Amino acid sequence: MRRWSKWFGLILGSALVVAGVAETVRLVVTGDGGFWFWFPTLVGGGALVIAGTLLVPRRPVLGFVLTTIGALAGILPTAWTFVGPLLLMALIVVNITLLGDRPARA
Repeated sequence: MRRWSKWFGLILGSALVVAGVAETVRLVVTGDGGFWFWFPTLVGGGALVIAGTLLVPRRPVLGFVLTTIGALAGILPTAWTFVGPLLLMALIVVNITLLGDRPARA
């Protein structure tokens, strides 16, 4: 696994978790609805991206699946930013290339 791709995944996953916590605090303070949308997609998606990124060196396929599910979950609530979904899609593409670069088992 390339070092920068690990940091890329960890930073994006952490950003999703931080955004999810901030959005949850805002929901609690203002009384707005939407908790069951914002919390699972942002915090859950971020946690899956972090877990998947950390698993890629040891279990590439499972790491790829977790990272992809987390990134797809994070795309929806960040769609209004345009940059967030592009970065999350780039993370999926990076993981696809890493999955293709792994050596074949004998």
